[in-house]
Amino acid sequence: MDMERGIRIAIASGKGGTGKTTLSVNLAAWLRVQAGREVVLADLDVEEPNSGLFLEGRLTDRREVFRRIPRWNKDTCILSGECAAVCMYNAIAFTGSSVMVFPELCHGCYACSDLCPSGSLPMVEDRIGEITAYGVELEDGNEFMRVEGRLDIGREMATPMIQETIGYTTGLAGPEQMILFDAPPGTSCPMMEAAKHADLVLLVAEPTLFGRHDLSLAVETLRVLEKEVAVVINKDRPGETIIDDYCSKEHVPIAGRIPHLTEAARQYSKGSLLFGKVPQVDRALKEVAGFLEGRIFKTSPA
Repeated sequence: MDMERGIRIAIASGKGGTGKTTLSVNLAAWLRVQAGREVVLADLDVEEPNSGLFLEGRLTDRREVFRRIPRWNKDTCILSGECAAVCMYNAIAFTGSSVMVFPELCHGCYACSDLCPSGSLPMVEDRIGEITAYGVELEDGNEFMRVEGRLDIGREMATPMIQETIGYTTGLAGPEQMILFDAPPGTSCPMMEAAKHADLVLLVAEPTLFGRHDLSLAVETLRVLEKEVAVVINKDRPGETIIDDYCSKEHVPIAGRIPHLTEAARQYSKGSLLFGKVPQVDRALKEVAGFLEGRIFKTSPA
């Protein structure tokens, strides 16, 4: 593990609505206050980032994010059709008398531009979103950084935005700093992009049949990436063992359990952190943090 670039933990889930962001924002606060860790939280759910609902802060940086796409120059084009032939994503159509570029399908691989015999498809900048950084001050005066990637409305591809947000975030982190990635939900490319940059992935799951099914998909996906995985059970209820049974069978460790509590739902609905307000959740956060400390730092939290 390269400690010089920070310790990166992705918090993911097989489906939306499991409590992934709830764990992310509250664990970041717990690690900063109770464990004294330097923390950066990155919201990588770039299509709908919502960590700011719970962690307001002062804006410290804002920057636009661009990708590069081809633009056809009809004045120099010799109509070879080579561009359409080499495009793997059907982002270019050759009609015989013109070339059509479909930016929403382009993956920015440069093949068409590099292989065009007349150099008639130069790559140009195309804005896809923006990254913002905030200094979050907690009630006791402790601070940490929250980074948010936000894809522009109408943009289809989240992965390039996630890549840029990860690069920006890791540039902020120092040695042994804890970076938490609030990953996109599901098991598609956006989640995989967030997870592949992590040292360990925490999967948040609810103890239901749907929860077990989607957890199994996420575990299988992350095993393909050869990532270390652990599970946090949210809305845990006494006597409900559906997630425990699955984890035991698949040899996946359980990092912690967040109990199903009315008070937690009440605080959440107000946009408040649970940390410091719901003692049972504080104990669950300590359990998760202890698991991370044991796996990453080989020590016990404060």
